[in-house]
Amino acid sequence: MNLGKTGEEIAKKHFEKKGFKLVEQNFRFDRAEIDLIFKDDERKILIFAEVKTRKNKFFGEPEESVTEQKQEQILKSAEGFLIEHDEYTDYEKRFDVIAITFNGKQEKINHIENAF
Repeated sequence: MNLGKTGEEIAKKHFEKKGFKLVEQNFRFDRAEIDLIFKDDERKILIFAEVKTRKNKFFGEPEESVTEQKQEQILKSAEGFLIEHDEYTDYEKRFDVIAITFNGKQEKINHIENAF
């Protein structure tokens, strides 16, 4: 099992249940990457989502690994996305973190809206 890919699939389903549409997955700009980009055309919201997945809490909560440096990389990739996609200029931009922890076969999702 590829933990990162599994986490991204869980996060995608989580956003889709909330009515968001996937725009891009693993978007790269320069060396920066953002895991998932979602939109809601009706509410004109664009969400840049970072997904962190852990098998356990041995190294702490997954969201703790979204450091200031990682946030800067996410912001850089978001800027790159917006340069390439000017159709979203009037959309509200939001940065979310989806932290997923597995407890056996059960997953726990912590969705942090407007994380930074």
